Amino acid sequence: MANKQNLCNKRNLDLSEEPASGSHAKRQCTENLFWPEGDDNDSFFSNAQLEDLLDGRHGELFGTQATTSSNKVTQGGSDDGLALFADTSFSSINEVPPNCASKPNETSAPPTDNHQIDLADEDNADEVFKKINLNDLTIAEMEDIFHGAEDFSEPMVQNTQLFLDAMTFKKPKTPEKPLPPLKDDSMSFLSKSVIEGIVQGTQYVTCEELKNQSILDPVNWETQAFADFEKNNQIVDKFPSKGEFYGLPDKVKKMILEHKGINSLYEWQDECLNLPAIRQRKNLIYALPTSGGKTLVAEILMLRELLCRERNVLFILPYVSIVQEKVSAMSPFAIDLDFIVEEYTAGKGKCPPQPRRKRRSLFIASIEKGAVLMDSLIDVQRPHEIGLVVVDELHLIGERGRGATLEAFLTKVMFLNANIQIVGMSATIGNLSEISSFLNADVYTRGFRPVELKEYIKCGPDLMEINSAGQTLEEIFVPSRSVDYNYSEAVKRADPDHLAGLISECAPEHCCLVFCPSRKNCENVALLLSRIVPKQKFFEHRRSEKLDLMDALDKMCGILSPVLAKTLPYGIAYHHSGLTTDERKYIETAYRFGVVTVICCTSTLAAGVNLPAKRVIIRAPYVGQEFMTLCKYKQMVGRAGRAGLGEAGESILIAQSKDNLLVGQMLFSPMDKALSSLDQQEAVGLQSLILSVVGLNLAECRRDLNRLVNSTLLSVQAKSLEVAVDEIVLRILREMFKNKVLQLTEPPAKSKINSSDIITSQDVSQTNRPAGERRLLIGQSTPFKLTNIGRAAFKAGIDYKRANAIHKELQQAQQQLILSNYFHLLYLVVCFNSNERGDELFPADASILFGVYTSLPLDSQALFKQIGFTEAHAARLFKTQSVQGPLSLQLNRLYKVLILADILNLLPLPSVASKYNVERGTLQHLISQSTAASSAIVRLCEELEEFWCYKPLFERILNKMDRCGTFELEPLMELPAVKINRARQLYAAGFQTIEDIARVRPTHLVQSLEHMPLRVATEIVSAAKIILMKKLDHLEEETENLKDCLKTSDKN
Repeated sequence: MANKQNLCNKRNLDLSEEPASGSHAKRQCTENLFWPEGDDNDSFFSNAQLEDLLDGRHGELFGTQATTSSNKVTQGGSDDGLALFADTSFSSINEVPPNCASKPNETSAPPTDNHQIDLADEDNADEVFKKINLNDLTIAEMEDIFHGAEDFSEPMVQNTQLFLDAMTFKKPKTPEKPLPPLKDDSMSFLSKSVIEGIVQGTQYVTCEELKNQSILDPVNWETQAFADFEKNNQIVDKFPSKGEFYGLPDKVKKMILEHKGINSLYEWQDECLNLPAIRQRKNLIYALPTSGGKTLVAEILMLRELLCRERNVLFILPYVSIVQEKVSAMSPFAIDLDFIVEEYTAGKGKCPPQPRRKRRSLFIASIEKGAVLMDSLIDVQRPHEIGLVVVDELHLIGERGRGATLEAFLTKVMFLNANIQIVGMSATIGNLSEISSFLNADVYTRGFRPVELKEYIKCGPDLMEINSAGQTLEEIFVPSRSVDYNYSEAVKRADPDHLAGLISECAPEHCCLVFCPSRKNCENVALLLSRIVPKQKFFEHRRSEKLDLMDALDKMCGILSPVLAKTLPYGIAYHHSGLTTDERKYIETAYRFGVVTVICCTSTLAAGVNLPAKRVIIRAPYVGQEFMTLCKYKQMVGRAGRAGLGEAGESILIAQSKDNLLVGQMLFSPMDKALSSLDQQEAVGLQSLILSVVGLNLAECRRDLNRLVNSTLLSVQAKSLEVAVDEIVLRILREMFKNKVLQLTEPPAKSKINSSDIITSQDVSQTNRPAGERRLLIGQSTPFKLTNIGRAAFKAGIDYKRANAIHKELQQAQQQLILSNYFHLLYLVVCFNSNERGDELFPADASILFGVYTSLPLDSQALFKQIGFTEAHAARLFKTQSVQGPLSLQLNRLYKVLILADILNLLPLPSVASKYNVERGTLQHLISQSTAASSAIVRLCEELEEFWCYKPLFERILNKMDRCGTFELEPLMELPAVKINRARQLYAAGFQTIEDIARVRPTHLVQSLEHMPLRVATEIVSAAKIILMKKLDHLEEETENLKDCLKTSDKN
């Protein structure tokens, strides 16, 4: 237990409670500074827009306990001094705000101590659950909330004994060889168990040692010391040190404290930054549990590369939202330390980037755009400008689609031999030895969590704690307690899993995440909780700030969802991809500030956003329709616990009796392996890799290709995957020659003794020639190159089959291109991402499509007529109310065209979503996808002279799609996190250019604009300064080039 108590003291954070007065207080900004005083007598429903959204359902929203007197909302200040839209100091989060305390005559959950939630005290359970008179839920709601239960009136019996009975398939045995003692007992059972086979304690091994041993063999791990490495006089990478903070200026340490609130590093972080791999500039993979502090290590390494070695850095992140968040977070460092931060997502980021002499660049990119960026640098002979590549969530290399792109990208970086260091980090990866072999990287692992994590399984009313030290089932699954909460019969029927009770033990004093299987389930569970949680306790917590949040969502995002309108008064929200980026950011910010205390979310939040919680509840062990993997489970439970505040985290997995066996198999399974997907889906990943390396002149014959392909992760795993890599390469080459993607660099020789076994047709259309003259015999060193269409596919970043399909669409459209509106160009953009049915993302709604079609002016119906859609088709569409038949592909595409046309015409996103019955977040994804497609088409047309006329047209589409604003607002929308509503707000307040924003202080923005948190204002001002720094750098570069030209002319 001593180790567990010391875990929370390894980092001293500057999070002490602010003094009430005095000159040393941090920016004592109150909510009154930024918000006008409101009428204290205003009711919560005084806002007409919110009243309309709530549709007068006063009783449904507040339940039977809500009274008129309890519905008052004061707008003059924060309930506990922590304002959502102001820069305030964090008071002790463990302390319950005075205004949130229960009234004397109100029964509420017992107060908790500072370190753990009281899981044993049932005497003070909320009596309100017994009093709630809840109307029965509909069958549809129950079917979704209970996730597949067959009899909703009588939920299936579940208890501890049933779960243990299902576990008889696995009885852990004592290992034959004793394991080395664990130095950190804060790891969960799933991280330390022998059964799982994951590395334990602190472990470091070089890639050379991994060649002949398994990293997963615990016997080989004896110590965390590096004495063997110290004895060997290996070459240490020398770089100019600029300070005592890991070679960085002392200013960096102060900035980390100022912007991140961190004044010292964890022990493992210091250890990792001094590894032999770092000192010798070798590739490195480091893997730790979620929330261990991996990103800070990466940021220090990136700053050292930029400032000390003076080389550019490429930081690869999995999601666009995280890229934008990291760009904003690094902007203050860039301004003070004089380097450039550039975002590379969808249509953002110039390829190749502008060369710079004075300032170094930090490129923060998504996986797809990062690959395009590196290809562009290789193509112009500038890959050496990158000194370090950092990859977050390295385990995504095993994901289908994106994983192949990441693997191909890393393969090329390795193959270049351009002295580029690769650092990968991951929380969950089961085959580190294979990934290490692929990247030729050393591996560092540590079973470290900043706070203790207690894991529970809930079986019916019973909670069992997972004891990591157990050797038998009874020792591993330890009964903890049973819960009841005095539910009324109606509440028992609605909430048989006691979600409301479990949440009420924790919230609203602390935050709670509820992971749900699907997006719809998130919304329904949030609604359920808002109906049955203790009304007064949740409603009174931070009331005025919840009103501010709802008003901000309504005004800045254009809509307050009806579900959120019902749940937010209680501090309960849902979070999934159906919400727009702005909506999710507002909810995330409110959660971090403690205004929203419960979020019902999908699994993507576990991997994509850093939102820690006191308690994590996994509603059901499913992700969509698939059963949860151990990797997903670890990501979710890893969100439990707050670093630096001494809080223990808890996770509760709710298991139904029908899932007992699968839950047990999942818990006892090894961690998910990252398996190559280059050979999946007809080896499209390997096709794209071959296409790019030939186009980049990294390979020009079969010998080069074999050498490159043998350095992929696929080659490392070929034996276990039972894949013949060489045969796949031969098949791809045959297809490429057959489809005129490859051609010989020189005319084929008459005969060669060492001819290859490749026999393919260069021109299948010339059938009148004898068969012998059409056969190509290609030796290992026979040079070949890309044809025009092959190079266009490579430049566009797509496989050649897709390029041929787009080429055909562009050729057909060229004959009769309609330019009276954007419809035809948008149709070609939609074709770029279309599947064989055209229903990717969402299918067309027949009734809506018919209604919109009939309301279009005649000139806008021209495209429909061109593809063969007649009045007879329209009548059939109206009659059948379904999109079927030979034109279904085209109609599904046209449905998206109509949506994109409305967006380009500046219709508000919520209005478009309502008009076409598509979720707002899905529409935003469609816009992002279409922006990337427009950019790729521009690059494709640049390579094909026959399409010279298309380039400016699609550039215009790209520009409009990326900005989605009017001409005067476009400059403002270059700023990250500034969408159309925020841009209009800035413009109306007098901030009409980037220069206007760069001149002001963030506090002035907060005072001038409604619903502007200081953190967002700081990010916007920093981003504006970065844009001006780029312009200045460009002008300075041009000046230096002109000076060089003048010097040269003087010499002549």
